[in-house]
Amino acid sequence: MSLWLKTPSDIGVQNYIVKLSLALVACCLFCCVARAEELPRGQVVERVATLKDPAQTYALYLPSNYTPERRWPTLYCFDPLARGAVPVKLYSEAAERFGWVVVGSNNSRNGSVRDSVDAAQSMFTDTQARLAVDGRRIYAAGFSGGARQSILVDQLCRHCLAGVIAAGAGYPPNVQPAAPVTFALFGAAGVDDFNFPEMKTLDATFARLGATHRFESFEGGHAWPTPPVAAAAVEWLELQALKSGLRQKDEAFMSGAWARRLAEARRLEEASNPYAAYRAYESLAADFRGLRDVSEAEGKFAALGASKEVKAALKDEAEQLSRQQQLVSELFELVEKRRGEFESRVQAASDFRYRVESLRAKAQAEADSGERRVARRTLNQVSAHFYETAGELRQRRARPAEVVAALEVASEIASKSPQLFYELAVAHAQNSDRKSALAALRKAFELGFKDAAAVEKEPALESLRGDAEYKRLVEGKN
Repeated sequence: MSLWLKTPSDIGVQNYIVKLSLALVACCLFCCVARAEELPRGQVVERVATLKDPAQTYALYLPSNYTPERRWPTLYCFDPLARGAVPVKLYSEAAERFGWVVVGSNNSRNGSVRDSVDAAQSMFTDTQARLAVDGRRIYAAGFSGGARQSILVDQLCRHCLAGVIAAGAGYPPNVQPAAPVTFALFGAAGVDDFNFPEMKTLDATFARLGATHRFESFEGGHAWPTPPVAAAAVEWLELQALKSGLRQKDEAFMSGAWARRLAEARRLEEASNPYAAYRAYESLAADFRGLRDVSEAEGKFAALGASKEVKAALKDEAEQLSRQQQLVSELFELVEKRRGEFESRVQAASDFRYRVESLRAKAQAEADSGERRVARRTLNQVSAHFYETAGELRQRRARPAEVVAALEVASEIASKSPQLFYELAVAHAQNSDRKSALAALRKAFELGFKDAAAVEKEPALESLRGDAEYKRLVEGKN
């Protein structure tokens, strides 16, 4: 469950993507270098227009020592909201340290597969024509729908990626991991991310397939990883490059990384955090196996795994994942019952509100706990599902009333989202319900919606523009 771009289902789009896949293969195999001198080094450039189509742009980071005389590992980033600079800034520090080029599309976003594939193709073609890209070390990173886009890119370019950093989402629906997996996967998710179960399941699937993988969690919800996790991901991919022979042996780098991570695992163990230490020793042994003696990490991992504390933590984590699935199913069922006969509809609506309020109270608890995590994940998953459903309905040009119904469920849960209430106002207006549209628009501004220019440009809101309250809202007199 995630905001993402849909897998194509019609033959026309499938044929279109096959053609683009051949173009991506060509991009990966044939790299020429030109015009690199026009692009600044050591700083994030938020907007670079492609040479063939100025409407296609990307954010870019070139290491301060970049030179076209050598080939550079390159990380292509995909944000679900087409914010290319967000991931480029996030990964720029690690890119400077390890000598990577980072590129982030300003066009790829959740929604149309065709548009996102166009954006990926344009970004690949332009950067590999202008920059010295190492065709053997092409990586992709994405968050949410952008993570699914990253894995889709590997499918389209016939497995040209050496690695993928996937945050908050994994494979596109209808695409399942299967051996042999040709890229290394670094998965990440916030502990409150509604897609946390998906990422844990994907990590287990990669383990079962014998594929190269690592998973790290971080404090937070459905978001790009924290800077330390982003840096760890790039360092991990450097280790994988050493293992596979894509990078020359570097004893200083290996020894430094080993010593630092071993010290952190020991610190966690000494701080009486056995589960975190268990995971740290597990990844340490896996990452350095074949590069150096990992017997100490393996021994610590085995000993901690046998402890009652770690066994209890593993059981608790599994129960959290199961409980989230159960609660989500129950809320979906209540939403469905609200469409039934009058009596059952009224009872289901009451039950739904009660469940949501109960979960919201648990989600707002000050102290972190399994119960708080489950509550936050459940609420966010259900809200995201109905928000996403509304977007899909709009793309299919469904009846406005259907879009309204989906957004109303989402807004009941995410009751503090100004963007959601703005979109609900637009949906009500499209459904010819001026009163509800004004009420939703008022709520959006009360919650902090500030883009009055977007309101004024929205054609669906034309019917409201003569209303005195509408004028007060957009003029900031509310």
